[in-house]
Amino acid sequence: MDLSTVDYKALGAKMRQKRQQLCLTQEKVAEKLDLNESYYSRLELGKRILSVETLVKIANFYDLSVDYLLLDSMKSRSDAGLLAEVDNIFHDKNPSQTAFLLNSLKVQAENIKRLLP
Repeated sequence: MDLSTVDYKALGAKMRQKRQQLCLTQEKVAEKLDLNESYYSRLELGKRILSVETLVKIANFYDLSVDYLLLDSMKSRSDAGLLAEVDNIFHDKNPSQTAFLLNSLKVQAENIKRLLP
């Protein structure tokens, strides 16, 4: 997963919103996630880049999907750039790998439809 296209401010805002809904302090969340409080605070402010591992830890802690956290947090790309990236992903795959990727994409598309009616 390439996190270089993530809007970290939007991601941090979702984290902050969920934390506040649960009436938790940044200190308590950081402690539960085994993160430095300052680091967690900067994540909520969108001033730090997080690893996939940390993103998954946060999603699990808040009982949220990674998809939900990243939804609307990805910077928009041109259609041509997106199609080129998709083509690159599928380029060297054998038929069974292509079928698996396509099925996974369809499942994710359905998840997005449920999240954004």
